[in-house]
Amino acid sequence: MLGLFIATATAFTLIPFIRFLRHGTAFDYRTWFDAAQAVLQHRDIYPRSGTFAFMYPPTCAVALALPALFGNAVMILLLCLLNTVAWILCIWLSLMLTGERRYRWAFAVVSNLILIVFVWSSYHLGQPSLLLLALMLGAFTALWRDRQILAGALIAAAAAIKAFPILALIYLVYRRSWTATISLLIALCLLLFVVPLPVRGIAQTLADFEAWQHGMLRYQSGGIAQRAGRGYSWKNQSVFGLVNRMLRPVSVNDEGEPVVYRNLADLPFNAINAIILLTGLALGSWFIAAMWKARNIDAQPFEFAALVILILFFTPLSYGYLYSWLMLPLILLTRSVLVAGSTLALSSIAIATVLLILTGLAPRQAQIYGSVFFAGLVLYFGVTGELWRAGRDAVSIGR
Repeated sequence: MLGLFIATATAFTLIPFIRFLRHGTAFDYRTWFDAAQAVLQHRDIYPRSGTFAFMYPPTCAVALALPALFGNAVMILLLCLLNTVAWILCIWLSLMLTGERRYRWAFAVVSNLILIVFVWSSYHLGQPSLLLLALMLGAFTALWRDRQILAGALIAAAAAIKAFPILALIYLVYRRSWTATISLLIALCLLLFVVPLPVRGIAQTLADFEAWQHGMLRYQSGGIAQRAGRGYSWKNQSVFGLVNRMLRPVSVNDEGEPVVYRNLADLPFNAINAIILLTGLALGSWFIAAMWKARNIDAQPFEFAALVILILFFTPLSYGYLYSWLMLPLILLTRSVLVAGSTLALSSIAIATVLLILTGLAPRQAQIYGSVFFAGLVLYFGVTGELWRAGRDAVSIGR
């Protein structure tokens, strides 16, 4: 298994680099490089008019400036190597959160086989999904061990790369993890407004942030953020994308493609938002009920797994590659199957796997109707069900 992992990780690391050298194909790596060059050349990262090519917070562009100094090819190789390190950390930290030493190879193999396409997408497209997951898992591990300052700083680092991990702040406030909450806010302010200063200066740092938040923090009937055509397309597996394209006439195709509708109803935008709000309240209430039932520090990893899924659901733009974040829920559920013989966990894994296989067979058609979203939803109920059972049966998961 270790040899197979090394071979796979090596191939994933080298393919984008070799592909660029041979064919010049860069995908999102080109976007990363152009943003870094804008920083190095003291240009605007975000255009004053038109669509942003680079949609991430300005601190992310500043961080990319160093690898971009060596050229696009070297930057691609360095980012792929970073992805590999992050992948290893994701597996290691997820296994630590199981608190189980037996069957560890099985936990890792099952989860990564199911999610291998999403893992590859991070390399193939040039997305930081694995890095973000590694930072979040590091934060969860720190919280589990009551190292709140570190936990808040790691979540802040993830949010400075791609904003959506900030949703974890809601969990910290609910859990009254005040030290972690304050640490997150302070670290995020430092990353957004202090770290860029030596490179961008005060005026440009503030202008960068203002341009980013003005362009990205938008949710309207015509689209989400900078991707009006893509926000409600088949690619978006968030609650926002799925409910909008199913319940009102918006095109399920990506921007630049023919308009195609698959909506089952024609509701006004306000009604759509009410449904999204009610969905959030329902899923969140069940999460709180399961946490209250457990009330056990040893069951906390299941809380983290459920939180990961909720963040995926309520991120306005949640594309398929982000669902590599299902690694922790799958590892914990696999543990419940092999160690506790849980039929709920086995059923959740089986149904989610079938949905993901269907996604692989018919990517566009399946994702129009939310196949990846519903795979995550099944795992969410599996994880929260195990959390509820931990409280009901007073079964310690162990550290």
